[in-house]
Amino acid sequence: MARRVEGRRRAQSIVELAILLPLFLILIAGLTELGFAIATYLSLQDAVREAARFGADGDPCLYADHQEDPRDPGAVCDSPLFMDPVSQRFDEAFRPYGLNAGLGDDLVISAFGIRQDGTLAWRLPRNTPNGWSRFHNQSSRITDAAIAAEIGHFPSKGVLVVEAYYHYRQRLGLFTWIFPEIIPMYASAWMPLPSVDPME
Repeated sequence: MARRVEGRRRAQSIVELAILLPLFLILIAGLTELGFAIATYLSLQDAVREAARFGADGDPCLYADHQEDPRDPGAVCDSPLFMDPVSQRFDEAFRPYGLNAGLGDDLVISAFGIRQDGTLAWRLPRNTPNGWSRFHNQSSRITDAAIAAEIGHFPSKGVLVVEAYYHYRQRLGLFTWIFPEIIPMYASAWMPLPSVDPME
């Protein structure tokens, strides 16, 4: 009699394991995929901040052979001496990941001059009103009205905004029936940029 009860318990344990094991494996795989996605997003956020910090000491109006004045309406202020190093700094900070132009990834850089009354003096570069775009896949999400409202009525200032668009591809690929295989991510960072301060 005792052997029959013991045999039933063993059989019951095997059935329970057969039912619960796939659920546990799915749960572990889901947590792993979520961990990969969160790690990627945090790396994206850190890289954008690092690029903005690096660019805060630069000047988008300084070229190799001349200096433009942002107060001049004809000044473009898209110097490769500024844009390229900021973009490279992002790449260095975003390793081991990288932007893929084919998926629609992009890096967008904008500089704003804000007057003391909180109004926008200019948005640079002037030849690209939605920000300098590395791959020309995306444009800035930050509107002129939003930047002026966010800054508020403080002393005049220059602001650098670096935005990154990244498309995360699921690593395990097990949950494409729940979530899309490619998940878009966005991060931005704002830093003071004294070189474009209108001083008005």
